[in-house]
Amino acid sequence: MALVTRHFLYDSGLLKSRPGAIPTLVIGNIHVGGTGKTPHASAFLSILSEKLGGAQHVALLSRGYGRNTKGFRWVLEDSGWSEVGDEPALLKSLHPLHSIAVCEDRVLGIERIAKEKPEVKVVVLDDGLQHRALKPDLSVLLIDSERPLSISSLLPGGDLRDLKSRASKFDVWIYTRCHSDDTLPERSKNTSPQHVFSTYMSSSSKALSTVKKDSFKAEKPRVLAVSGIASPERFIDGLLGSWTVVRRQSYPDHYQFKSKDISDWVTCIRSEKLDGIVTTAKDAERIKPYTSALKGIPLIVIPIEVKWHKKEALEKRVDEWLQSTIFAKEIAKRN
Repeated sequence: MALVTRHFLYDSGLLKSRPGAIPTLVIGNIHVGGTGKTPHASAFLSILSEKLGGAQHVALLSRGYGRNTKGFRWVLEDSGWSEVGDEPALLKSLHPLHSIAVCEDRVLGIERIAKEKPEVKVVVLDDGLQHRALKPDLSVLLIDSERPLSISSLLPGGDLRDLKSRASKFDVWIYTRCHSDDTLPERSKNTSPQHVFSTYMSSSSKALSTVKKDSFKAEKPRVLAVSGIASPERFIDGLLGSWTVVRRQSYPDHYQFKSKDISDWVTCIRSEKLDGIVTTAKDAERIKPYTSALKGIPLIVIPIEVKWHKKEALEKRVDEWLQSTIFAKEIAKRN
């Protein structure tokens, strides 16, 4: 199997991994999508910038999945998602003061950040666990608590993009979508890292919507729910407490919406006399080019943010890492 061979070549040293020019925190998963990489990357950007004295000291680097460009590129506030990818575009809108870039070659991308943004002290990578050419300073594995690794299998028969055995190589595990810290799946002492945390997702209080829910007369407005993310039904089902979802439109993750899709939504809304469209913040980035076609139709954006069950313990681990990694590298540079 190509995957086994590739990992063997890196683990044996026949292929070399090397650290980035700036200390790196790499977030990733073994499952195919749906573990919450983007909201967790957003959370770490906030935590690190607070600890390091400002957003200018923390950058994010992504591959920029789904973009029609190649090579290194800075993500600007007016960058279109097709240029940089929907997730980096969303993260830039959430964190406009942070330097965010895309590059397929993570080592090269970090070198460019170090050269062009010398004030950056840490780079967060939101999808770099399979990029073995880079040796992370701190690796964070996201595991969907609703899809335990013990019952998962590799593609194409299952939903794993990497070997289960790789999980033991990471410094920190975060079980996502946990109802409480007491509901963590049972972990093996032989494979689990010392540091294991859990999170759950919550609708953000940030006003990204073009219209707010309280502007509707009905207590549960009648809407069309649109989602093109991993596990879209999970998002749509989560709307039912606050919205009357009359129609559902689900698409593959990173789906590129087309003019016909927008036309179908408009027809549905008018024929059903719906109050508007509800979608995710990531989908909203890909809907932006069609804003004029949706003129007059309320678009309600539901941003999702991470909540920690034991945030103090997580921040203590981050403090330990910053002191042991960043300070050590700075001393080494002076010598």
